[in-house]
Amino acid sequence: MNKQDQLAQDFSTWELPGLELHRFMDELRQMGSVVPITYYGTSGYLATTHDALTRAFKDTQNLPPERAYQLGIAPLIGENFQSMSGERHRLYRKLATPTFRPKMVDKMDSAMLKDVANELIDKFVAAGEADLTKTFTLLYPYIVIARMLGIPRDEETKFADWVVGLLHFTSDPERAYRCRDELWTYLDPVIEDRRRSPKGDVISQLIHDEVDGVRMDDALLKSHIGIMFSAGSSTTHDSLGNLLYALLTTGNWARVRDDEALRDSAIDEALRWEAAVSFLPRMTPETTSVVIEGVEIPSNTFVFMGIASANHDPARFDNPHVFAIDRTEESKSMTFGHGPRMCPGMHLARMNLRTTLDSLLERLPNLELTSLEGAAPSGTIFRHPTKLLCRF
Repeated sequence: MNKQDQLAQDFSTWELPGLELHRFMDELRQMGSVVPITYYGTSGYLATTHDALTRAFKDTQNLPPERAYQLGIAPLIGENFQSMSGERHRLYRKLATPTFRPKMVDKMDSAMLKDVANELIDKFVAAGEADLTKTFTLLYPYIVIARMLGIPRDEETKFADWVVGLLHFTSDPERAYRCRDELWTYLDPVIEDRRRSPKGDVISQLIHDEVDGVRMDDALLKSHIGIMFSAGSSTTHDSLGNLLYALLTTGNWARVRDDEALRDSAIDEALRWEAAVSFLPRMTPETTSVVIEGVEIPSNTFVFMGIASANHDPARFDNPHVFAIDRTEESKSMTFGHGPRMCPGMHLARMNLRTTLDSLLERLPNLELTSLEGAAPSGTIFRHPTKLLCRF
């Protein structure tokens, strides 16, 4: 399919597995740093270069970050720090994200993360082969967050079902609202219990933490628990799958197995090479047109931060389509965003990836991919393998 045919397709339907996406981004980057696209039947734009994203992520006046969330997930789960602006955003971001700050992540007991990984591996290791997407990467982040929240272990599967429902609010809104209602009903007595008798879990922390004399009410507590699950779990699932695909298809599994010092750089390179969130939405002001990278963009229009494109921009990265764990470039990837709204969960995400990689290398040292069917990450906003058929 040529460039014009692809551009004529709705952006929301793009699949473009593996390097197909990145080669197409090469073509769009040559068209300009901001190019027109169609998104759910309406006109939108895509920022394509590393320099353009560096500027656009900081331009909160012309691209107010909260607007996309106000129109996206907020109608489902309610107001949250992502859908807030100004001082209110600052306040509630501090209230919502203490667990994800670097110092807190450093203090976190990694034994719990390793226990979850090993519990999942125990269920399939004797078979000698498995689809790691179905048996591992899809389940791991939901269980971790459920345990951080203090959810009983016999109810973790129910939570995973609710979260998957929330994640499909665009394609299946009826299911999403039903799952939201069931999750909220479940959380009401849990919140009341933690208010009376705090425990060492994230729900207790969200209830009792205070910033500038302000605490979260019940509605905000539930919406921020929803954000933890919907944002944190899906991106961890996607990133795990992308990391495994990268290592298993480039001959680097044995390298990181035999040299532990390479593992953090391999994770960083996988996050650049195939970001879980490839295109992050922003939206122009409701009533004012703006100029971005010399392009006039109407009011109330989606502008996507092309993270996948910026991370493969040859102006910033040598041989950007090559997965190279020995990279020395100082340029930073855009995987976790840039500027005042960088992802607050990036430190926990890296810790999750490192812990799971260590566990898989220890338990499945001879892991190999047996089929490329569904293995290459695909999709538009979120990219991940649909299958990772492996033997070990």
